[in-house]
Amino acid sequence: MSPALRQPAAATAGASASTAASARPARAERADARWIPWLRLASFTGLAAFGAAHWVTLVDAPSSGRTLLVVAVSAAGGALLIGLGTPELRRRLTTLLGDRPGAAGALIVAAALLIGLFTIALGLAAAGLPVRLLAPGNWNELVDGLDRGLAGVQGVEWPYDGPEEWIRLTILLGAPFLLGLAVTLAFFPARRAGSLLRAAALVILLVLYGTSVTEHEPGAPMLRGVTLLLLVAAWLWLPRLRPREAAAAAAAVVLAGLLALPVAVALDGDRPWWNYRAWDWFGTGKAITFDWTHEYGPLDWPRDGTTLLNIRSDRPHYWKAETLDGFDGMRWVRTPTNDTAEPFTELPVRFGEAEGPTWQPFEYNPRWDEQIEVTVRSLSSDLIVGAGTTYLVDGVAHNTSADGTSRVQGDPLEKGDSYTVRAYAPDPTKRQMRRSEPSYPGNYSQYTRFQLPTAGDDATAGTGRAGDASRDAAVALRQQLQVPLSGDEFTGEANADEVLRRSRYGDMYRLALDWTASAETNYDRVKAIEANLKEDYIYAERVPTRPIPLNGFLFDDRRGYCQQFSGTMALMLRMLGIPARVAAGFSRGSYNRDTREFRVRDLDAHSWVEVYFTGIGWVPFDPTPAASPAEGQSGGLAAASAASANAGEVRSRGGFASERGSDTGGTIGDDGGGSDWVVPVLIVLALVGLGGGSWYVVRRVRVQRHLTPEQLAAAQLAELRRALDRLEWKLPAATTLLALERRLLRYAGPHSAGYARRLREHRYDPRAPEAPGPRDRRALRRELSARGGLKARLRGLIAIPPGGPRPN
Repeated sequence: MSPALRQPAAATAGASASTAASARPARAERADARWIPWLRLASFTGLAAFGAAHWVTLVDAPSSGRTLLVVAVSAAGGALLIGLGTPELRRRLTTLLGDRPGAAGALIVAAALLIGLFTIALGLAAAGLPVRLLAPGNWNELVDGLDRGLAGVQGVEWPYDGPEEWIRLTILLGAPFLLGLAVTLAFFPARRAGSLLRAAALVILLVLYGTSVTEHEPGAPMLRGVTLLLLVAAWLWLPRLRPREAAAAAAAVVLAGLLALPVAVALDGDRPWWNYRAWDWFGTGKAITFDWTHEYGPLDWPRDGTTLLNIRSDRPHYWKAETLDGFDGMRWVRTPTNDTAEPFTELPVRFGEAEGPTWQPFEYNPRWDEQIEVTVRSLSSDLIVGAGTTYLVDGVAHNTSADGTSRVQGDPLEKGDSYTVRAYAPDPTKRQMRRSEPSYPGNYSQYTRFQLPTAGDDATAGTGRAGDASRDAAVALRQQLQVPLSGDEFTGEANADEVLRRSRYGDMYRLALDWTASAETNYDRVKAIEANLKEDYIYAERVPTRPIPLNGFLFDDRRGYCQQFSGTMALMLRMLGIPARVAAGFSRGSYNRDTREFRVRDLDAHSWVEVYFTGIGWVPFDPTPAASPAEGQSGGLAAASAASANAGEVRSRGGFASERGSDTGGTIGDDGGGSDWVVPVLIVLALVGLGGGSWYVVRRVRVQRHLTPEQLAAAQLAELRRALDRLEWKLPAATTLLALERRLLRYAGPHSAGYARRLREHRYDPRAPEAPGPRDRRALRRELSARGGLKARLRGLIAIPPGGPRPN
């Protein structure tokens, strides 16, 4: 090819040395500025990925692929918004629209809003929402599903692993919605209020992260906090820093994080000097107390979802606060009997002193010996919460009774207190309980004793709570009945059967006999009563007070809450001579796999039954239907007992997870083919390509603005030479620009020849017009690649890319 087709000499190509030197700093500054939006997009993507990765842990076994897809969608949307906000595009739209003030700006704003909506919609699809539900004709189905999901999410445990797919999907859809909103605000092409919009986007990203770690604490708070600090610092300062300032800024941020670590440790200690968990926001942080005595009227326990305790244990339990060992004819209450009895009499001899009890009620099983760590959050109580039968408490001065109920000496437990409990909590199999000795030690006869109401007793008359004079006077008049222990007719009153049949509890006694008529063992009798209560009665918290409350529950209302269910079952068992009592406290609560703690809320306040088995000990059973708000209830009748507080559940490697069907991977409204993946992936790939192409074109256009006319002409000439080589044009070495013009006119077309002519005239004729423009360049590309099909057009696009020639 002739030298005429090569770049001009340096003296011809540039302006004067002094002009170039004076222009260089400004160009360098502008060159740095063009990277600011892309640096912001990089830091936004980091924050988005950090927040989304934490958000999806609110569900069990989230899809990492879908999470990455959601982040990629938001990043692609940001790239499109950056391309939409370039000054070049605004100028071109202004030129195109002519004398229409503000029309270009309005068009850009409308396009930005559409991109934001499209990013949110595509993100929802990437998260798992069926694409068909985004169509207007299916919005009713979408709204109905989200309504069901939002209603169900109010009382779930984290991470959610239940079978309701709309609850799971509703949780997951929060991430793409917040990310789509944040990216729209962060890169919205607004000439004013840009900083305010970016600040709002940062708030949304912090809400994405903060909400997830508040609901489901992931552990390692220091590491996560430092990471968040670095990401926020990158978002705030990285785009505006010069390269030489970046290292110093990073060092300053790391130093600030290191200095904050000891302060953070002090704030999060067992006894923090500033207890942020005790802050009382709008009065919602006040301590919550409970009175565990049964009343059977409308339930008045706190039901706000407030976290009361954090409990660390190797396995789940019913967390017992108090044992109600006596029935006064109307209600289950705690009597002074066990408080004055010798401690440890209900435990293996191992826990007594060296000269402790000589009689061993059952054989010690080390697997049932538990260590439990408790942190008090919003509970105020003089009772120590443990499990099974508590025999040792470390960290709190206390008194422990024979049945394990432990009371604090001094001030009640308050927020921030923590202690460790050692407890004995049997978890026997069905076979072990069926094969246990059918008779009982004589000193357990206290657990088949109860009082009977007199003819005039009426709970609706209002005799007050335990300790009130009117109530104590009424209780003193009631007959106390000692039912013989099952298998030992000499331990109780011989006429107990006759007395029961004539009493106001005669119908309950006959019903208990009917339910257990076919049972062969005491264990079978326990399960029969539990099954009938679970299956034939309804959970309800608003129930009337009846003259004889438990009779009213069984025969009139047939509905109630945990107190009615547990009180009835325990009384029926005592009528049959089986030692039983009521336990009050909390159900399991929700398990956090990351912190390995159970979160116990006021909604988990509960009451259940403990039944004694000779050679085993006290075993919990829960007759309350699983529809109650308490989390972690023993809901399966197939379970041996409620000892593990997870009947019907399976243990996973990370902790405890509800058993789910094997086919849980499908999407709502999907036929199981998984085709919903295809469309989002293809659209994301298209968005990424479009965003990358937009960035490339904008970058090339910006470069053209800073070229002198001579530099632009030289770049166009060099590009034409490379393009002809790539398109395999065979030109003689001596070809001049004039000869090339004629050749192009003959073999390519008039537009290609015109491009070469304008280059020649611009170079050699001082009176010539400007160098070829973008329209001439596009026409050149079309003509040079018109005869080779799709392959030739792609090669032409590579040889003469959009955005203008690159400088040499």
